[in-house]
Amino acid sequence: MLLTIDIGNTMTDFGLNDQGAWLHFYRFFSKKESSLEETIASFSLFMKSKDIDPNRIDGAIISSVVPSLTQIYVALCKTLFHCEAKVIGPKLKTGLKIVTDNPKEVGADMVASSVGAKEKFGGACLIADLGTATKIYLLDQSGAFVGCCIGAGIGLKEESLAKNAALLPEVSLQIPAKILGTNTIDCMNSSLTYGSSFEVKALCDAIEKEVGYPCKRILTGGYSSFVSSLLPEFIYEPKLIHEGLLSIYRRNVNE
Repeated sequence: MLLTIDIGNTMTDFGLNDQGAWLHFYRFFSKKESSLEETIASFSLFMKSKDIDPNRIDGAIISSVVPSLTQIYVALCKTLFHCEAKVIGPKLKTGLKIVTDNPKEVGADMVASSVGAKEKFGGACLIADLGTATKIYLLDQSGAFVGCCIGAGIGLKEESLAKNAALLPEVSLQIPAKILGTNTIDCMNSSLTYGSSFEVKALCDAIEKEVGYPCKRILTGGYSSFVSSLLPEFIYEPKLIHEGLLSIYRRNVNE
């Protein structure tokens, strides 16, 4: 059984795959201050609570944008599952061609999601990845990664408003019935949900105009569930990164 791990700045996602079939997906907060011992203890208790036999896990692959947690999870896999986790990076074959000024700048999460999109949809894809950051990246007609837009994510926008505007509260993300709010909570949620979805759509429209060909539009990332209903023209793929990790693992399993 394969364990896929996506370590993000806000959340860490886990997937369990058995011979191509996804069994479970789980999500934890990314605690950058956690020690190896704490992480192993928490993960062991979690697996026990879900009745997951660690002896069944014989492989793991990690996508991480948090260097301090990468080695912790590598060590966790070695301790709990007695396997050497594969980590998305220069030494791993991905099958993804990256045509940018500095390919090493492209995050492991974007690489894995791009591989997942390429495997499932081929080329000419615009991937709207709504996580801690909102990222929109393009796979050209040949399936190569050719560029990206990066901005503040929905959660960061909400956090910034509540932190920096004295009279604005924290909100639970919900789509208001109307764009024009008539109370503070709805006004904030309108901008966070409608505004973010308009931003994504407008950027995708502009990118298509710039490159000169239409693209399949794919929606993924931790905050995508909050706005998926506002972006019906996008294909909603919440587990795209795990599909990419599975594909990359298979490509490297005999290395």
